Amino acid sequence: MILVSVIIPAYNCAPYISETLDSVLNQSFQNYEIVVVNDGSEDTAELKHVLESYGSRIRYIEGENRGPAAARNTGVRETKGEFLAFLDSDDIWFADFIAEQLRFFDENPSADMVCADCVFFGAGELQGRSWQSLDPIEPPVTFEKILPTHGGAFASFSLLRRSIVEKAGLFDERLRVCEDYNYWLRLLHLGGKLAYSSRILGKRRVHAASLTYDAGIVLPHAILALEKLATELNPVSREADMVRREIAASRSRLASREGRRKLNARDYNGAKASFAAAHAEVSSIKFSLTLLGLRWFPACTRWAIMRRDQSLTKQSR
Repeated sequence: MILVSVIIPAYNCAPYISETLDSVLNQSFQNYEIVVVNDGSEDTAELKHVLESYGSRIRYIEGENRGPAAARNTGVRETKGEFLAFLDSDDIWFADFIAEQLRFFDENPSADMVCADCVFFGAGELQGRSWQSLDPIEPPVTFEKILPTHGGAFASFSLLRRSIVEKAGLFDERLRVCEDYNYWLRLLHLGGKLAYSSRILGKRRVHAASLTYDAGIVLPHAILALEKLATELNPVSREADMVRREIAASRSRLASREGRRKLNARDYNGAKASFAAAHAEVSSIKFSLTLLGLRWFPACTRWAIMRRDQSLTKQSR
């Protein structure tokens, strides 16, 4: 029978991990192994106390804090399953998650990885909404389509063939955020086939410690993930050119965000420098007009930009 290896990186997750583990143990498909990798958690004592009740049903590995990429890599090395699942320690699977993912592979034998849909829960405006409904990507899933998402798939709701992991290599341990985004792009670049299942098979928790929902955190880390990827690509390839363009666009967005922050604080000189940096990365008429306005009518320009941003925020809700 097929063996599925469930790898759970654990960091400051004692309040949540029992729900996560219970969701695995309640799977309709039962031939799996569970490895919990403690990534130098600050709540190790509480975590170990929670895990005691699971006994031999899980394997526990403890190490120093090196980030989720290193924890997943440890799990890959310590497991033997034909399929690999990387479940975050605060997310939840529905009971048919593994069975339905394996069924997808049966029906799509060329797929190397499948990511199911999920529903957000916990805190914030996303709760109750489906991930794939927010910014849907039409199949087939390609390098070009994933590139601007700065995500592309949730590790928690993905199942991968070990064969593609052996081909793509391990997660880049230099990355603490967006390490999975970097990995999906590497997988696609190497010819791996990534697919989406439209079935909602789990719940994605949003809470105060969630990093991947703050654009101010994600954007610089996405740039770093792309810079790491760029070093592995043929510099004259189409993919390398797309990555360079995305890095420039992301740096421009980051500088523009900083410009808005400074503008909100009425730091007009600082805002001008940030918008000039954004314009240098990706030139546009919008930035040219903003810089012209900051030169001659800074207060009016601030009012116009703030009002426009408020309008766009209301439309997105």
